[in-house]
Amino acid sequence: MTFLGMSPGMMGVLLGATVATVVFLYWLKPPPQRVVVPSTLLWDRLLKEKKRNTLLDRLRWWLSLMLALIIGLSVASGMGRPELSSPGRDVRNITVVIDNSATMATRTADGFTRWEHAVAHAGRVLGQGSASGQFLILDTSGQAPPGEPGDRRSALEVLAELTVSLGDEPQFPDLPEGESEIFFISDGVLVDDAPPEATLISVFEVAHNVGITAFQVEALPSEPTRFQAFVQVKNASDVRKQTTLRLSGSNEGGIRDTLTLGPGETRGRSIDLGSFERGPVRAVVTADSDAFPADDYAYGFLPIRTETRVLLVTRGNVYLENVLADEPRLSLAVVNPAQYDPQVSADVYIFDRFAPPEAPGGPTLVFRPPDVEWLTQTLAVVEAPEVPGWNPAHPVLRFVALEDLRIDRAARIAMPEEADAGPTSGVGETGRAPAAEVVVGSPLLPLVLVSERPERIVRVSFALEDSNFPLHPGFPIFLTNTLGWLMDEQVALARAPGQIEVPLAMAAVTDLEGSDVATWPLSNRTVFMADQPGLYTVAQGDRRLRVAVNLASTARTSVNDSGFTSDEITSTASTVLADTEAGPNEELWMALLLLALFLVIVEWVTYHRRLTV
Repeated sequence: MTFLGMSPGMMGVLLGATVATVVFLYWLKPPPQRVVVPSTLLWDRLLKEKKRNTLLDRLRWWLSLMLALIIGLSVASGMGRPELSSPGRDVRNITVVIDNSATMATRTADGFTRWEHAVAHAGRVLGQGSASGQFLILDTSGQAPPGEPGDRRSALEVLAELTVSLGDEPQFPDLPEGESEIFFISDGVLVDDAPPEATLISVFEVAHNVGITAFQVEALPSEPTRFQAFVQVKNASDVRKQTTLRLSGSNEGGIRDTLTLGPGETRGRSIDLGSFERGPVRAVVTADSDAFPADDYAYGFLPIRTETRVLLVTRGNVYLENVLADEPRLSLAVVNPAQYDPQVSADVYIFDRFAPPEAPGGPTLVFRPPDVEWLTQTLAVVEAPEVPGWNPAHPVLRFVALEDLRIDRAARIAMPEEADAGPTSGVGETGRAPAAEVVVGSPLLPLVLVSERPERIVRVSFALEDSNFPLHPGFPIFLTNTLGWLMDEQVALARAPGQIEVPLAMAAVTDLEGSDVATWPLSNRTVFMADQPGLYTVAQGDRRLRVAVNLASTARTSVNDSGFTSDEITSTASTVLADTEAGPNEELWMALLLLALFLVIVEWVTYHRRLTV
């Protein structure tokens, strides 16, 4: 006998407690009451009759106790859902692989999801076989804990803990060694590569769906101060759909558009965000009878400010002043080094061939500064240095081409020493991380150096007058990128739902509503779980990083692209139903509860006929 409702240990404790409680209640007797009577003649006769009936009274007491014990034990055993193996039935070992990929969240015509149908099928499959068989639950997203086959109760517990996973790359799991019947329950959309010996149970049903397959907020390459949103929408239904696309931001209003998409049609739109303010951007598509809501939303972040205060300290630089003056979102103040006041605050500081004795209280861009304590020392001056390379992946060099960069002279500056990354960062074996990154040049000759401790600094080791850089078309883009990076204003990192890793150690994460999200450190990163699309803010001190978690997947939006054939679905359904109906139900809880009810009625009748106490 096995118990599906609880472990054998818990079942033993429950049965023991039931017996102890019933026996204690029957052993407990109220104290006799003292009564004053006028004569004992009549009571002496009654006491003699009572002594003759003592044996019968004891039998009635034991009969009542046995009935109460059987009733209590029947109810307690029924709570544990016991089952017995049928001697005439073969022992069956069953392995159920259930698909919990994203498309399993699609609603069917009856209002339930494919996942809910799959769980119901899995429960029926686990009900087959004998109680002495071995059962195992596996899934395509790796949520089920690794382990060996066990009893039916353990498999049902694992099944109850599984959920649909919108992210990750689902795949058919590795099967353990040993003989076992394999059942694969799926819609056949994202995972359809079951082994040939597996019995397929399809929960696929054609559904209507229109979803966002791509969403990105990005700057225009020709005009980096302007941003646009690229939205791609697909109609995965087998009929034409009229779809409403809405974009909203942190300010009131937004943009609304109506699209008519044919069956299977995909259409992209680029939408100017000039009327939007800095902050979250949300895209929503709506269509009639949409059965898969997870791909109806997408999030991004517009990294612009209404006004950035920039303090330029220079003895005169036409290139810098003209480019910065043309930036519409900048409030520019220009002073010479003699007028510089460290008490004057700004969002960004730009020093041209100058550096104050103490570091300013904000992010800084410096061109060929003199030696000061807060900057590394100049080792030498190099005439006509070559540009060995640059890192186009860094945000400050986005859309900036430096093939024709020529420099007359540049300072060879010392690289900052490695900074301690802390005991929990786990950066390398020594626990230390580079304090600066060379984005133009090489470690032997850094031409553009960026660092982030304690404030963000971009250091250019040559003066603009000593190069042709200000004549490049990419120079204004470089300044715009640098200001955005210094202000930590970047587009959001794009991630799929699931486990998210961000390159900030020991950071705090909040969602779009400002609620805290559970995190845990991993090396020099922070890890958190995002099961649903949304915009998350990762904060470490004064640093801010946005993460846009979107489904945005053509494969997941295509909820009708099942790889199961009609022949497989028809034969599978009939096979499963036939196997499920074979044999009697081995669970005894219903019989035990009916027995308890019958005995309660018997006890009530016998009590009123004075057969029990």
